[in-house]
Amino acid sequence: MAVIKDRSEIIDAATGIIAFQGLDKLTMQSLAEELGMNKASLYHWYKSKDEILDEVFSSGHKRLMSKGFRLELEGSAEEVLKRAATRWSGIFSSDDTLPYLRAIYSMRYSDERAEEEARALALMIKSQIDVIMTALGYSDQFLSSLFTSLLLLHLEALLYGEEENFEDDAESFAFLLEQNR
Repeated sequence: MAVIKDRSEIIDAATGIIAFQGLDKLTMQSLAEELGMNKASLYHWYKSKDEILDEVFSSGHKRLMSKGFRLELEGSAEEVLKRAATRWSGIFSSDDTLPYLRAIYSMRYSDERAEEEARALALMIKSQIDVIMTALGYSDQFLSSLFTSLLLLHLEALLYGEEENFEDDAESFAFLLEQNR
């Protein structure tokens, strides 16, 4: 029998099950088995699956927010867009945020909290791209929305293990910007 030291071990295991097997595979029994403990011991820590899900969202959100979303606006459009794409790709592929983000995206159509978190994340990315585009001297909302959409598609592909080189797209997009100046 495994000895659980703190609640975060349980939350990490629950997040992993949701992210890589699906929400329907998360049960108190499957979680206990994943942790190498009996189900009764799991109830010592949490009263229900809903209580675990609440903490999955709370813990995951805190982890995601701790990544920091700073902007570096110095350099050419290509350099700035590549840095932004690289930064977001790092957040989406980081070992400590990948399971949470996969869980959110896999549940976003069936769980209101996941939908809200995915929408907030997309809005955060959109807002950051708007600031970048304005700082680069482009106030065209269409171009900002286009780059945001490209970035979001790339980030979602990363969640499912599809390796893409978004830096090439950022470079092409910067070229497009310069042509439309």
